[in-house]
Amino acid sequence: MIRWPLTLLLAGGIAAAAFTGLHWGGRAHPLQAATAVAVDVRPKDNPLNNAYFGDLHVHTKISVDSFLRKNMLTQEDAYRFAQGAEVQVAGGEHVKLTRPLDFVAITDHSESYHTWDLCIEGHGLMSDSDWCKTLNKGDNSLQVLFQQGGENGMRSAAQCPGGKIEACREAAKRTWAHIRELADSQNKPGVFTAFIAYEYSGTLPGSGAAGGHLHRNVIFRNSDVPDHAESALDARRNVELWKWLDASCTGNCEVMAIPHNANLSWGMSFALETQDHTPYDVDDWRRRAKYEHLTEIFQIKGGSECGVGFGTTDEECGFNALPYPPCTAERKAQCYGDGSWVRNALNNGLLLKDKLGFNPFKLGFVASTDNHNAIPGAVDEKTYVGSIGMADGSPERRLTAQIGRNPGGLAGIWAPENTRNALFDAMKRRETFGTSGPRIKVRLFGGWGLTADLVRRADWVAEGYKLGVPMGGDLPKPGRGGAPSFLVWGEADPQSARLQRIQVVKGWSDGKATHEAIYDVVCSDGLTPDAKTHRCPSNGASVDLNDCSITPKKGAAELRTVWRDPDFDPRAPAFYYLRVFENPSCRWSAYDALRLGRPIPPIPAPVQEERAWSSPIWYEP
Repeated sequence: MIRWPLTLLLAGGIAAAAFTGLHWGGRAHPLQAATAVAVDVRPKDNPLNNAYFGDLHVHTKISVDSFLRKNMLTQEDAYRFAQGAEVQVAGGEHVKLTRPLDFVAITDHSESYHTWDLCIEGHGLMSDSDWCKTLNKGDNSLQVLFQQGGENGMRSAAQCPGGKIEACREAAKRTWAHIRELADSQNKPGVFTAFIAYEYSGTLPGSGAAGGHLHRNVIFRNSDVPDHAESALDARRNVELWKWLDASCTGNCEVMAIPHNANLSWGMSFALETQDHTPYDVDDWRRRAKYEHLTEIFQIKGGSECGVGFGTTDEECGFNALPYPPCTAERKAQCYGDGSWVRNALNNGLLLKDKLGFNPFKLGFVASTDNHNAIPGAVDEKTYVGSIGMADGSPERRLTAQIGRNPGGLAGIWAPENTRNALFDAMKRRETFGTSGPRIKVRLFGGWGLTADLVRRADWVAEGYKLGVPMGGDLPKPGRGGAPSFLVWGEADPQSARLQRIQVVKGWSDGKATHEAIYDVVCSDGLTPDAKTHRCPSNGASVDLNDCSITPKKGAAELRTVWRDPDFDPRAPAFYYLRVFENPSCRWSAYDALRLGRPIPPIPAPVQEERAWSSPIWYEP
């Protein structure tokens, strides 16, 4: 299907449903073509797995940084929104999803839990304190205090009733109990999955307002969870979080921690040492491998896949990345280092396997929003209403600030049914993918017996599982010679642009260093990759910035091929993953400028290629 100007093409035909549920200061949106048409087509259970879309990173007014920016929406509101309800965000705009999400994890900062209980929830224990009065005035200096608490691993007695730290911990437990009960009440097996979750928000020492991220979204399988959510105020370093999970999540409890915003970690997220510059020992690495099966590759603060100049010349790296310079001995904050990028972690994992006997960076991919407006999955560029309360709560603010953010992405999970257990199992085995927003579906199978005729077979998915392994898996040991083949598939979101091409990203190790290669493996419009450059020629798709319409009859609704690695070395450990690209389309800034009748600003770039990333498949000699 083709995305015509200002019209969404829905699965049942063409429907004028653009700019769904969005209003402009109480009146109809200037570019709104028709009343919203909500689509709720839920797949039947499938032993070969369905693609489920959701958001594993969302904040509500419980998070202090959300509350300070005037977001007044609660976790209850976030669950309603995820399931199709319309809400009004801090700036006054109304928004509604065109399609409900399949799952969500609301991940408010656990460092904020005691403040929510003591200052906002209404227990009255601290409401007359200077601390709470300052908070309710919206004083942003409090965010710096929270970041410093995360740096120091210390609670402030001034924030606690009677100056007793334990009273703060008890307040945090009350908030955690409410969060758990609410998630359980919203969880509807087979229809909508609500995970019990929170965000652990460790901050780099000395980064202060720069706020270097070593954050994790902590996701539990079921209702068997610890009685409190360990925060950076209690476990300052990631190694201490992993130890707490080991000690506290026992019995039927099962949990994973998902790193996010490696791009804003000032090189430390995937470094080989802790934030205190102490090398990880083997037990640290084992605990990391036990709990960190996935990483967030994209969200509102940009992409964390890879950065040009950090071990790569890949021209597609740095997608939506903020313009930071490289880290140096003099500049250690608001900069990029080798440990800022997921691909570097995958590369280092190949080398660490030789040293440790296991790979602690065997990471699958998801994307999410990190939305601080309590609107999970609100990723449509056309209906973007901002992500951080009043700070970007109107088109004027968004265009003036030019903060370089984007609506964020979605997590995709291949699972047989929409239940906590099925989705959690799929996340553990890394059969996941991430998108930059559109509901692009992507599949990857690898094996030694995948032949070219599979692309024409109706049972290609069953054969992919039978003859190979899906994304997130390890290739079986090879037979007699030859190279592995990969069954590659992408399907366009019917409410977004058509697909342009699919790439295979390969990384491998020679035992001393790592290397990479990028291959376009299938092109749209009958085109084929160049034999020398391994790149698809342009399909001619473009965007008219007068109205954000795109070239009709270009691109593909589906792309599928079997690709065989032409440069395979059976002695070299390797990983392979996919990038699926849409035709170019407008960014939110272009839509906002058109609504206001203003010139479209050059920064951020008004046109982009939305995309999806599969989790890798690994090969070990």
